[in-house]
Amino acid sequence: MKYLFKVILLFLIAFNFIVPVVHYSATVAVLIAGIYYLFVKKSVPFTYFFSRYSFIIFVGSILMVLFDLLAVTLHGNVGIGFLLRYIVQGWMLICLVFVLPILMDNEETAFNDAMTVICGAFALQGLVHTLAFLMPSFGEFILNFQSANPERIRAATMDINHFRFYALTGAPFFDLPSAYGVACIIFFRLQLIPGQNYLRGWKAFTVMVFMILGIMLSGRTGFIGLGLGLAFYLIYKWNDLAQMWRNILKITFGFLCLLAIFYAVLTPSQRGNLINNVFPFAFEAYYNWRDYGRFSTGSSDMLMQVHYFPLEPKTLMWGDGGVTSANQDYIHTDAGYMNHIMIGGIPYLLLAIIYQWLYFWQPMKMARREQSKNGNINFFCFFLLFAHMFILEYKGAAFGFIHIVEVLLLYIGISYLAEQYALEEPVKEKASSEKLSNESVFA
Repeated sequence: MKYLFKVILLFLIAFNFIVPVVHYSATVAVLIAGIYYLFVKKSVPFTYFFSRYSFIIFVGSILMVLFDLLAVTLHGNVGIGFLLRYIVQGWMLICLVFVLPILMDNEETAFNDAMTVICGAFALQGLVHTLAFLMPSFGEFILNFQSANPERIRAATMDINHFRFYALTGAPFFDLPSAYGVACIIFFRLQLIPGQNYLRGWKAFTVMVFMILGIMLSGRTGFIGLGLGLAFYLIYKWNDLAQMWRNILKITFGFLCLLAIFYAVLTPSQRGNLINNVFPFAFEAYYNWRDYGRFSTGSSDMLMQVHYFPLEPKTLMWGDGGVTSANQDYIHTDAGYMNHIMIGGIPYLLLAIIYQWLYFWQPMKMARREQSKNGNINFFCFFLLFAHMFILEYKGAAFGFIHIVEVLLLYIGISYLAEQYALEEPVKEKASSEKLSNESVFA
């Protein structure tokens, strides 16, 4: 029950969908946590707000907002840029830090717990998304949480890829599949823990199935993280042939069970929707290779043909404040590198990269201090997550900008630091929150 409580809190914050009255589901998580603190804990802890790690990230977020405002104002495009997204993201990060005492109730296992909770939250999202796709009435219900204007969303579902709207999140497109990629990397990091009892066997298989279903329904971008996570796992497990064969046998048997469910449980209409709509979208690269002999997707072709184009030297250096009605020198582009440069030039892009680096530098530094195989794995995990952001930036604005991902990265980073501080503390009675306080900005 405690695990489910944590999963629900993270689900409400990370996916931040629309709810009546309070508007954002992240606010619901704060209200639930506040009630828990007042009536169960009898106090409201603010420990993690003052840890150096989270404080630096908050300061970095404010600086990004100020630089964003400066860039667009100097170019006469007041209010245009990433400002609104940074404000929403800032609120989500504050909500996360507020509930961290619940999510990290045992700091000696905080990192492992965090990975399990993240996998659980994304498996739950995949389950909700799958049910909404398979059951139209449930899908109609989910649309009410997509936007403050659900009728506009319903009109958009006339699109051939309408199933992407059935995720329970306020950011169902690029943001959600990108976050699935992060969750996949974390899933495989969890599998590298020797003898871990957090998520293994059929539990692990079920979680991964729902995460893959979520990627198939939300966007192919999630397969990038899935591939990186699988490669991560194989790098450290390639010489364990016995384990690899056991995994292959389990996955094969599980796949046969899925086939049985596919043909025995789903209706012909549901199977037809999957085969005719979801599969061609999720596995477009394979379909193009089979039919046309080229391994590509329409979105990847469009990136190079439409979304990347030459920029003027002055734009490269100082940007143009973005593309607005007052600035029609360039067409709209989804590419992240282009967007950052067009707002504030190369300096703005570099600042965004530095801001993203704030989520990784201290955990990677701590991983180096472990001086063990486990420390090397943790270091590579954080490095891989950082590299993943560079790949995502090629497709869309990613550095410090994807709400769901930034919430996950803050949770992963601070839970890892808390666990390491707790394990390093020789006196068990001293909570590692005291260690974090010693690392406080006020120390």
